[in-house]
Amino acid sequence: MKFLVIGAIVIGAAVFSLLPILSAYFFQPTLKDSIRFNIYFLPLSFLGNIALAWGFIQGSKTFGNTVMLGGIQTGVNAILITVLSILVLRQNISVYSIIGILLIAIGAILLNK
Repeated sequence: MKFLVIGAIVIGAAVFSLLPILSAYFFQPTLKDSIRFNIYFLPLSFLGNIALAWGFIQGSKTFGNTVMLGGIQTGVNAILITVLSILVLRQNISVYSIIGILLIAIGAILLNK
């Protein structure tokens, strides 16, 4: 059950990491494109919300708290947004991004203890 909970949170976080990258890559920052993006990706966003909600509800029962789960979600978001920005948007990674990811990973490890 623990792996299912963590998997649901990772999947939900991955969906919400992917959405801003897809928005920046495929759509211009106009009202019309913003509406189109939200209509096109509403089903994916809905599934991400279901995965996160189920993960947090079951995780609070399984682990007894949601602090660790929030740390996992934050860590996955930071890592995936950085990696997807490099791969899809061709952005350069900075030293501060690497330091931030390491601090998030250390925090998630400390929350698990």
